[in-house]
Amino acid sequence: MKNEKKIQQSINRREMLKKSGLALAAAPFYFGLNSCVSGAKKTMDADVIIVGAGLAGLNAALLFEQAGFKVKIVEATDRLGGRVHTAKESDVPGHPELGGNGIGGGYARVLDAAQKYGVSMGPMRPRTEARKGELVYRIKNNFILPEEWPTHDLNTLPEGYRKGLPAYVTWGHFGKINPLPENDLAAWRDPKYKDWDKSTYSVLKDEGFSDDDIKLVMGTNSSYGVDAQNISIMMYFQILTWIGQQNASTGKGGAIVGGNQRLPEAMAAAFKQDIMLSSPVKSIASEADATTITLDNGNTLRAPYCLVTLPASALRRIQISPSAQGIQQKGFQNLDYTPVVQLHYVPKKKYWEEDGLPPSMWCDNLAGRFMALKNDLQDPDRVTSCVAFLNSNVALEIDKMKQEDAIALVTKTLEDIRPSLKGALDFTYYWTWVNNPYAGGAYAYWKPGEITDFANNLADPIGRIHFAGEHTAVMNRGMEGAMESGERAAFELMDLLG
Repeated sequence: MKNEKKIQQSINRREMLKKSGLALAAAPFYFGLNSCVSGAKKTMDADVIIVGAGLAGLNAALLFEQAGFKVKIVEATDRLGGRVHTAKESDVPGHPELGGNGIGGGYARVLDAAQKYGVSMGPMRPRTEARKGELVYRIKNNFILPEEWPTHDLNTLPEGYRKGLPAYVTWGHFGKINPLPENDLAAWRDPKYKDWDKSTYSVLKDEGFSDDDIKLVMGTNSSYGVDAQNISIMMYFQILTWIGQQNASTGKGGAIVGGNQRLPEAMAAAFKQDIMLSSPVKSIASEADATTITLDNGNTLRAPYCLVTLPASALRRIQISPSAQGIQQKGFQNLDYTPVVQLHYVPKKKYWEEDGLPPSMWCDNLAGRFMALKNDLQDPDRVTSCVAFLNSNVALEIDKMKQEDAIALVTKTLEDIRPSLKGALDFTYYWTWVNNPYAGGAYAYWKPGEITDFANNLADPIGRIHFAGEHTAVMNRGMEGAMESGERAAFELMDLLG
C-alpha cells in the first residue's frame, strides 16, 4: 500500500506539471528529479540514453540505476508503458487493456517486478476469449452455436478440424508437427530448422485445406499477422513451445489490479533519474567516443552509449548513423506488426436477453470479435463494456478510413447482423495500433523466411548504439519478452561500461 501511494504521488506530480504548462507541445516533458537539456553539450548527459519508456526500456534503466550508472530515458509519447496500455476508466468502464493483456505464471520478470514495485496481481481479464456458453459464431450470415459448428453445413473444414473455434482448430496439428525440442526456447532461431521457416499456408494446403478454409481459420480474427501466406509456421512453433513452458510453470499469473499499465508506471516511479516524455527522437549518431541523440525539437543529448528499445516499425522513422547494413537493415525495414483496431462500447441494455443469443460473437465480417467484457472485480458477472476487436485485413481496411467513418461502418455492421444491438450500444472509445507512428501494430510477427534471414541480427549493436524490445527477445514473448530484452541489453552494456 505504501508503494502504491508513492506511485500515485509520482503520477499526480506528472499531471500537476502538465497542467502548469511545463509540458508544452513543442517541448519535452520531464518525469524525474534532475532534468536539464540544451542544444550544445560539452559534457555527457548520462552513461546511457535509453530511447523508449516501455517495459524493455524501464527494466534496463532500473538495472543500470541499481548498478550505479547515470541514465536518461527519452519517450516519444506522453505516457509510460509503450504497448502496455490500459484504457482510462473515464473512457471505457472496467478499463480494459488496449495493449499487453494476460500475464502468464511463467512471466518471472514481470511478476517479480510487480512484487518489487508494489503493484497487486488479480485474476486474468479475458479480452478476446468468451466464457463457456457466452459465444456465438457469425459465419456466412448465419448464427451458429459452438456445439452446432462441428456438423453444420457451412463447416467445410477437413476431417479432424471441424470441432472448435475456427481460429484455433489448426493449433493441434501445429503442435504435432512442431520440430522444436520442448525445453529449448531458443531453438526457433536455430538455422538447422530453417526448412520450417515457410508459410503457414503451404502447411495447411498439404493438410487438404481449401483457400476458403484457410481464409476462415487464418485470415479471420487471426491474433498473429495478417493471413496464412504472410506468416511463418516457425512462429507458431515458437509460440507453442513457449506456451508449453508457461503451462509447466508453477507461478501464478493473472492481470495487474487497476490495469497492466500500472506496472510500467510503478517502475517509472521507482526510477530516480530522468524520463523525458513527449520527446520524439529524430536521429541517433554513433561517434568515436559517444552517441548523440537529436530530438524532433532540435535539442540534443550525449552519452557514451544509447539503448534503443523501439519496435522496428518506429525505428524506421529515426535516422541512425552509421545506418544498419545488410541483413540487419533488411530486418529493420521489413519486420511487421500484427494489426489491431479496437472499438469500445458501453451496453445500454441486455441485448442478449432480448434475442436469446450469447452476448459475444466471433464474426467473419467487419465486426471481428465482438466481446462482452466483464471487468468488475466486485461483480464479475456484470458486462462492463463491449469491444469490437479487429485483426487481419479487417483491421487494415478499417484503419485506412476516417475514424468517424470507421466507427459508423462497424457500428452499422453490428446492428445489421444483430438487430438487438440497435440502440443498445453507446460508442465510447477508438484505439488503433496500426496507424500509430510509435508502434505500427500490436506486436511483431515473422513472415516466411524472416526468422532465418534476420532474427539473430536485429539486436546487433551499431557502433555504440544497442537495441532491445520484444522483437529481439529469444526465450520469451510479449511483456516477458520485452523485460528479457531489456535485461539482456543492460548486462551487455554494463560489460562495456565497466
